[in-house]
Amino acid sequence: MMQSPGSGASWLAANLDGTALTAWTMTGSTAGPAQRLHLPGNGPDKLSAGLRQLLAGGALPVVLGGSTLVPAQPVPAVPADLPLTAAPLEELTVHALPGLSQSAPCGLIQGAAARLSGFLQLNPDWDGVVCLPDTGVTHWVQVSAREAVSFQSALTGQLAAAVAQPMALEAAGSCSKAALAEAAADGIAKPELLAARLASLQADAALGQLQADTARGRLWGLLLGAELAAARPYWLGQNLALLAEAPLQPLYAAALEAQGLPVTVADPLRMTLEGLTRAWAAN
Repeated sequence: MMQSPGSGASWLAANLDGTALTAWTMTGSTAGPAQRLHLPGNGPDKLSAGLRQLLAGGALPVVLGGSTLVPAQPVPAVPADLPLTAAPLEELTVHALPGLSQSAPCGLIQGAAARLSGFLQLNPDWDGVVCLPDTGVTHWVQVSAREAVSFQSALTGQLAAAVAQPMALEAAGSCSKAALAEAAADGIAKPELLAARLASLQADAALGQLQADTARGRLWGLLLGAELAAARPYWLGQNLALLAEAPLQPLYAAALEAQGLPVTVADPLRMTLEGLTRAWAAN
């Protein structure tokens, strides 16, 4: 049985997002500095080794989000009320926060579940859409009356990395906002031409006709334009919140701003920690 945050007991708040493990050593509800490890994989053995490294030989209980140790909760669900479940991991005391799943279209939110939960804990009256970008997958979640009603996901980050690699281009970096806005408008208007536009972009880069920031702006603009076209029902006429870390936060913000969409921006790390802390307090 875990003690409440108000008791002053020490514990570890941790969240796995792909292979990135972020953690805070907690004293009650007071967090130490965020620590981040990039694991060589996200299997149970790699996760256990990462948590042991963060615990530095301690035997603190761990509240863990983003793992596959417990089954995901199907939507509709109340993210702020996701239950913790005991999930022993090689003698570690782990209490896992489930993700969210959807049957049609099939979808799964794991690493972003704690972030979404924390945002809705702090904004209980939020009604609209929460956009949760990450380097692997982005989720657009429709929220009404505290419930995650439905969501749609896109592999935009993975596609950006795959397209950038043959161009010897770092996908995550500074980019031309003008190039991004122009390409995003094209991507929204003609999402069916995405593959052709990306091929043309790679050819321009191979011929040495593009600066890196322009190439990166066009790349992200085309991909975000196609993503926005597919997610139009989620953002058109809706309140929209954006919870993303750098460098994705400015990229998504620029694409949304180019469409004249007002966006509420929240700190993703703060939201993640809030989600984990509130889950521990409630259980």
